[in-house]
Amino acid sequence: MVREVVSYTYRQEEEFVTIVRIVAMSAMLALGVLPGGATSPHFQITIENGAPYFLPVSATVSTGTPIRWDNPTPTEHTITHDSCLDDGPCTFDSGIMPSNAHYTLPSLPPGRYAYHCRIHPVMRGTLTVTDSAVPPQI
Repeated sequence: MVREVVSYTYRQEEEFVTIVRIVAMSAMLALGVLPGGATSPHFQITIENGAPYFLPVSATVSTGTPIRWDNPTPTEHTITHDSCLDDGPCTFDSGIMPSNAHYTLPSLPPGRYAYHCRIHPVMRGTLTVTDSAVPPQI
């Protein structure tokens, strides 16, 4: 029986370990085990079938926080900044949101934003964006 002795240099071993790590991390990233990038957690507002319609109806977030409205209802809705109907600047308007859809704003500058549903004008909410890093409030 002939035995062949394989000899690896320290550099070859380092390269092999690096390749294994890259392949393993790529696989974990592809499977969703590792986060893809640094993203801010969003502040969630849920649309409801009954009053108060937006939960929470009034919220405070800090600048840079993404805001997400979820529509789990069986009907279409909009998320429309009140100024879109006035002569003021239209800061956001989701357009028609079908059932089980969501609408996300990456962030807003500091200010107070009253909004409503154009389809159901009784649905109203208020979002306050602060310049300081305050935890989201309901």
